[in-house]
Parts: sequence; C-alpha cells; structure tokens
Amino acid sequence: MGMKKSIKKCLFKISSGYTDLLYRRPYLDKEAKLRRSLEGELLHLDLVITECCSLKCRDCSNLMQYYQKPENLTSDEVINELKKLFSCLRVRELKVLGGEPFVNQKVLSDVLRFLTGDYSGYVDSINIITNGTILPSEDCLEAMISNPKAKVSFSNYGELSNRQDEFVELCKKNNIDYQVTDDSFYWLDFGRPIEYNESEDFVRRQYKYCYNRKNCNTLYRGRIYACPRQAHGIRLGLIPDSKDEFVDLFDPGYTDKDDLRRAIIGLVRRKEPVSACRYCLNCKYIHIKRGIQEKR
Repeated sequence: MGMKKSIKKCLFKISSGYTDLLYRRPYLDKEAKLRRSLEGELLHLDLVITECCSLKCRDCSNLMQYYQKPENLTSDEVINELKKLFSCLRVRELKVLGGEPFVNQKVLSDVLRFLTGDYSGYVDSINIITNGTILPSEDCLEAMISNPKAKVSFSNYGELSNRQDEFVELCKKNNIDYQVTDDSFYWLDFGRPIEYNESEDFVRRQYKYCYNRKNCNTLYRGRIYACPRQAHGIRLGLIPDSKDEFVDLFDPGYTDKDDLRRAIIGLVRRKEPVSACRYCLNCKYIHIKRGIQEKR
C-alpha cells in the first residue's frame, strides 16, 4: 500500500472531513476562470449511451439502481444529439458512460467512428468509463483502436470488476490508452433521491463546490443537464422537471446556433442551484463502502 493511501486510510478512521480536505480538496477549482471565459467550448461533458448496467450498486450516485426497465439509446439518437451540439460548441473532454457503456457496444462503436470522421475536430479526448465487467467485441475493439483520442478508464471495484485484468491486457496489446482509477477505499454517499430539509446556505454551498456540477455536465436524451444525478432523477420522475434548469438541444425556442450556444454556456456558468441539489447530500462528505450490490 502506498504512503498516500496509508495516510488516507488512517485519516479516514479519525475523520472523513480531514480526508476530504487533504485529498479531495472540494474547494479547489483550477478551471473556474477558464470555464467563465470560454465561449465556444465545454471543458467536460458526460455522454450517456445507456441506462443499463452490469452491476447494481446500492449507492450509485447517478441513480442507475432505480431503473426498473433500463434502455439502451440508439446510434441515431446519440449521433444526432452530438451533431446538434457540435453545430455551436466543441468539447475538450467527452466522457462516454451509462450505466455501463459496454452493455451498448454497437452505439459505442458508432460514436467512436463518428468522432474519427468529419467531426473528429470537435473533441480533444474521449474517455470511456467502465466498471471492468464486460470485454469489448471485436468490432468495438477495432473502433477503439481506430480512434487515437479514445481512452478507457476503469473504475476499479475489486472483485466486482472481474474482467478488468483481461481488458487491460487487450488495451496493452492494441496500444489503447487506459487508466485504472483506484476506487477501492470509499465512495461519497449522495443520499437517496428524496427532498432533504437542508438550509438554503447548505444547498448553495453544495452546488458551488460540487465536483459533478463542474466536471460532469451531462448530455442525455437530447438535453444538457448540470449533472448526471439531475438527468436521471428527472427521467425517473424522482426529481422535478424544471425547464429553466437544463438545455433542450432541440427546443425550437432557440432561434439559431448562437442562441443555443449562449444557453449551454449559461447553464455551465449557472450560479443558482438546480432543484436536484435539494435531493442530494454529497456536501456532507459521508463515506460509505463502495459497490455494495442490491439483489436483482
């Protein structure tokens, strides 16, 4: 065990708050000025291609565990969304996820190929987030190989990520960029998706310092949301569907691409909390065991 992890484990036994202060640094936002100054780019964007997951984690902050009949999105849906977005903005880091994106390998492959063609210049990097439970098909592997901007990020859930080692070997063999994220220590508890009776100060502070709000703006079913919890909470009917708290890419009310671009940039720079912040407790920094599985 490395020195940093050993220190973190000791601190966790004493106080989760110390651990966050030293290692998560929730108040640090190196990109804040850049986010406020960019007019034609998004720094980060999560692209959801499926609601299906190969795990059923009880405490998934993105609310995948609440889908009773999860669905895969289609290639036409996802690519049309990207075309609409790219008509007014480009993206520095595009994260492809679900659910588990390798549940929907046809769409994943089509997106990767789409981003090697005429639209390759609209993203700087493509980060595929996986739990390491499913190996890519030959076609999907070829699509990853063919797109030099693609990287696979493994969320390491220990024994649950039972195909991770094989997948890593495939990446090495085929010169696919990858990283293994050490999520083996703890998760933050975002709480159940219910409205909490927290003060306005707490809600505002939570939104201001939220990692997801800064790094996980989400494109899902034609809409751009502040975060994935908001996106899936609205889809599931667990969080209010407030029209002024997201951007519908296909809303005819946007008169031209500049109008749409301003709306998206306005959402990214939004200072007021969204309703989903009242259905979340991430700013309490409660640590829980990661990857606990619910019975299917």
